[in-house]
Amino acid sequence: MIYRHLNEKDRFYIEQRLSEGDSLRSIARALGFSPSTISREIKRHTPIDFKGLYCHRLTSRCAQEKRANAKQGQAFQQISEEEKMLIHQRLSTHTSPDVISQELIREHNIQVSESTIYRYIYDDRERGGELYKNLPHSGKPYKKKVSRGDQTKIPNRVGIEQRPAIADEKTEFGHFEIDTVVGRDHQSYLLTLVDKANKMCCIRKMPNKQAKTVINTFMNVVGSTFFDFKTITSDNGTEFAGHEAISKITEADFYFARPYRSCDRGLNEHTNGLIRRFLPKGTDFNEVSDKEIANAASHGVLSTG
Repeated sequence: MIYRHLNEKDRFYIEQRLSEGDSLRSIARALGFSPSTISREIKRHTPIDFKGLYCHRLTSRCAQEKRANAKQGQAFQQISEEEKMLIHQRLSTHTSPDVISQELIREHNIQVSESTIYRYIYDDRERGGELYKNLPHSGKPYKKKVSRGDQTKIPNRVGIEQRPAIADEKTEFGHFEIDTVVGRDHQSYLLTLVDKANKMCCIRKMPNKQAKTVINTFMNVVGSTFFDFKTITSDNGTEFAGHEAISKITEADFYFARPYRSCDRGLNEHTNGLIRRFLPKGTDFNEVSDKEIANAASHGVLSTG
């Protein structure tokens, strides 16, 4: 085997395979590492505080920060008191570090990287602090498994790199981020939409996440809301393969985020985390009333402001 370090994609793969109940030996074989390497990785980065669950995102951020620290010193230790106060304020509303980093630059002209914020949170936990408990997913960020091959299954895909810059300025309504949330045993789903400017959240139940179902759900959204869609951004899941039909229905341009870049849809991921607090993992959405869904949507709006 060729010697190399575990990278973020490896750690993402480990988390997904562990959640599916696969053995360490099969994971090691698939990645080309020894079982002992995978075992050490999991033991080293599965804090008791996280209820025994391996978190690839926090682990990768800490690994990146550790490498950066070897060259540039402890960046997280150089965070000013003002910056700490702003970080604490945003964490108290369960805002994710990638969104915090962007907001600090946009609103305060302060540059603190996402990885530095994660390292600051991790260091606080090591010293007995509880900042990590304010992470949107309580240290267990959810991420859909998306293979490189999925992109090729989406015809005429347009990347987020071509999206108008005004969508990021959050000064104009109508620029939406969308995603799906999985229910118990993959027997029910939610389609979630959130406006980047006013944080308005919309949730619709779906029996499955087939592309045709997503298209039909958008027809329902357009027919029952007053949203003025300008752009829509999703991840690379094949449920959005009907993006051209969605564009026609909404009269909006459709864009796809970069693979493994949660910051491209930071607001939507943050909102989904808040919705999960209201409709926990394992919920059968078929058994949830429309009123409860509306309450969850309101919960997302009120909590993301």
